[in-house]
Amino acid sequence: MVPTLAVVGVLVFPGADPLGPQKYPPAYIPREAPFGYLYAPCADVQLAVRWPATAYQPKAGDVVLMSDTNAFWTLLYRLALTGKPGHGGIVATMPDGRLGLLEAGYDGTLWTRFTPLDYKLNTYPGSIWVRERLTPLTPQQEARLTAFAVAAADQRYAVGKFILQATQLTPRGPLRTAYFGRPMRHEHRYTCAEIILEALLEAGLVDGRTVRPGATYPQDLFYDRSRNPYIDRHPPLAGGWGQPRQWTPVPGWSVRGKFVPKPPLPWPGGPADVVYPIPRAAHQPPTPVVVGQVAGELRPIALIEHKPQRVGWLDRPPLLRRRR
Repeated sequence: MVPTLAVVGVLVFPGADPLGPQKYPPAYIPREAPFGYLYAPCADVQLAVRWPATAYQPKAGDVVLMSDTNAFWTLLYRLALTGKPGHGGIVATMPDGRLGLLEAGYDGTLWTRFTPLDYKLNTYPGSIWVRERLTPLTPQQEARLTAFAVAAADQRYAVGKFILQATQLTPRGPLRTAYFGRPMRHEHRYTCAEIILEALLEAGLVDGRTVRPGATYPQDLFYDRSRNPYIDRHPPLAGGWGQPRQWTPVPGWSVRGKFVPKPPLPWPGGPADVVYPIPRAAHQPPTPVVVGQVAGELRPIALIEHKPQRVGWLDRPPLLRRRR
């Protein structure tokens, strides 16, 4: 039953057109802070305005964690004994010098994409948290991360590995994770958490002896804790990345991305670029292009915050061990 649900989820629920406007919508990108703002560090996935808000200054190696679930995907998460956030990506420098986000399973599709970071942040329909890299990458590390991202981009999502997580053959288990789920190195198909850790390993930023890309979930990367005893003992981001911080396009807002106005609706923030994706060659993702600017509403931004939702018991892993 569980494998059947997983197959249905990955094959049916992604949009029929992975390159269409539903996956690549137009966007407003604020000119003052194109990468948005980060609130104060948070202890869980509860959405809230946590002052102060500081402009996000992204750098290669930052880990971006995301959640845009529905009832069906929540059920799959529960069956896998995990919860929010259920998706993620890694920030890397694109060949043209801009920063991009590498993610496997772009916006629910069966593809790996390397997307300009400002566009991705401002179009994602769900909630976003960022774990910033504490020490900047060396030029050599950054170059290796870019090379990995370019090689992985526009490849198929690892559907088989995803389905395996819902079976008894999963590498994630109380005993088996110590021996399985190890780095594959230079594979072409990844799951979302796997591609983050494989990219960081390629750049020399995580310990290849203990990291388990094939057995790690995005929630493990959010909390530095896990229901899996092995990963709980060896959290791959601990010590090298800051605590999760909720992302917002405008200070004072705390809403899912699908409720942020998109062109041609009026933009309630300050001055912003109007960005539309321009189609490319067949089977290639569109290119986001600035087609104009808007002044926005020249008035103070009111607090916009959704009613807090309960954090489920599977949305916050227990502390399995006492940290030193």
